[in-house]
Amino acid sequence: MIEVKNSLFLGLIIFFLSTVLFTSCDDNSTSSAFTGVRVIDNSFSPTVVRIHEGGKVRFKNWGNNPHNVIATDESWGSYDEIDKNSYIDVTYQNEGLYKYLCSFHAPPDGKWGMVGSVIVGDIEYESYTNFQKEDVVKKFSGVVRHVPKDYETIQDAVNSSNPGDLILIKPGIYYEEVVVNVPSITIRGWERNTTIIDGEFERGNGIQVVGVDGVAIENLTARNALLNGFYWATSEGYRASYLTAYNNGDYGIYAFDSVDGVIEHSYASGSPDAGFYIGQCYPCDAIVNNVISENNGLGYSGTNSGGSLYIINSIFRNNKGGIVPNTLDSELLPPERETYIIGNLIESNNNINAPATNSTYLSFGNGIVIAGGNNNFIKNNVIVDHDTYGIIITASLDVNYWPAHGNIVRENLIMDSRRADIALSGVSNLGNCFEGNSFNASIPPGLQTLNGCGSSYIPLGSDMSALWSTVARLVLANSGEYKQGDWKTFDYPPAQPNMPKMQKLIEKGYIIDGISPGFYFTSIKPAVNVFKRHQKDLKNIELPEDARKYLN
Repeated sequence: MIEVKNSLFLGLIIFFLSTVLFTSCDDNSTSSAFTGVRVIDNSFSPTVVRIHEGGKVRFKNWGNNPHNVIATDESWGSYDEIDKNSYIDVTYQNEGLYKYLCSFHAPPDGKWGMVGSVIVGDIEYESYTNFQKEDVVKKFSGVVRHVPKDYETIQDAVNSSNPGDLILIKPGIYYEEVVVNVPSITIRGWERNTTIIDGEFERGNGIQVVGVDGVAIENLTARNALLNGFYWATSEGYRASYLTAYNNGDYGIYAFDSVDGVIEHSYASGSPDAGFYIGQCYPCDAIVNNVISENNGLGYSGTNSGGSLYIINSIFRNNKGGIVPNTLDSELLPPERETYIIGNLIESNNNINAPATNSTYLSFGNGIVIAGGNNNFIKNNVIVDHDTYGIIITASLDVNYWPAHGNIVRENLIMDSRRADIALSGVSNLGNCFEGNSFNASIPPGLQTLNGCGSSYIPLGSDMSALWSTVARLVLANSGEYKQGDWKTFDYPPAQPNMPKMQKLIEKGYIIDGISPGFYFTSIKPAVNVFKRHQKDLKNIELPEDARKYLN
């Protein structure tokens, strides 16, 4: 059941004639898929993972302190310390909930501290809270819990809350990691740019919401976390509004195994992985709307996600790579499919100085990469200035080979791509179509003419230069010698807009602790039926204002 190994990268480059390979590039790659859990100082990440029966989880020690992994009932795992940069593999054959802990940093009952869960199969997740599904509420309770007036820390306010409450946070720097264990609460900063949760490069996440439904987080900043700024996992109903996440060690805003959500009016920078991520959900019923992602490894990443998943009216610029939906065997629900990428500015994603991981480096210089994805819809985007491709549809190789098929690329403006504006590769040219796009060069030549939507399909060959480019990048990524910035010291972003209603209160000079709670009845809504509430945003999608300079 358990396999212990040192952390050595086993480089494997597999050549396919006439295909480009988008390969999972982890620094512990092996021949079989696994779900990774990072063991860092104070926490596991992700705290909860869901895998299929017979699936493998790899627990790797990324921290500087002693750690181990042991089941709360001691039925699996080991009390032996996992050396830094080493790992243990655990295979779970049977459906069930497997709770575990680090015995150095949690009590034997696993009720608090450094704890986590592996969910095997399609079972209901029972979290570490005292709340159940029926405790989720749709309306504000009318109770406002002020930080720091009434509660010294945000965590104290969360622990004292009931479903439907508002936690209102005064400007200041809060040195904590907030673990949300109450459904249907709203956590709101008074002023987005000066209400800051700071991980001090010691704590895992700014705010994490695991196995708890209906939680909204609004109008504040998270920085300097070892992992993620804002993180939802195994949740139904989530909302991230007017958030800023910068210089966090993994993702900016991250939703995993979660459905019915919206990420809107938010900003992310300085993340080695992706500024924004939605993964392992189908149908996701989620919207990413009016966000800015810059100076990250990727602007957006989504592994094995899709189904009513919309990325709209947003800006992805100056990342190493732009928007990269992808399929991998290391997570559940492959393949990636049915993501709608509409009305975005995707610009200059060639930033060699952005932080990155081995896998995000593979997408360097690309605007949109569909890697092993199916039935995606890419329309009315402005995609400008990329060192390799504006849009490339390709296959993905992990344990299995995942072709890309049924993708529709329509009415985009693609310009100033050094290799080609649109490209199709892989032995999987199945029904991918291009229509009404404005561009200069394609690979293969004649791509839009011969692979038009609704026309007869003429199969085209693949481009070998793309293959060799990908192989070279794999070698460089595996060596870790590629250039990148340090996420811990990356430039701070400019100030971002407040929620309009909060901005009006600030301008009127209201005193934070003296506001009548009655005001909030019209502006506070727990994150319930989120996708349905925001479906109006999917009509008449407009480009960001910054894109209009390219339309003249």
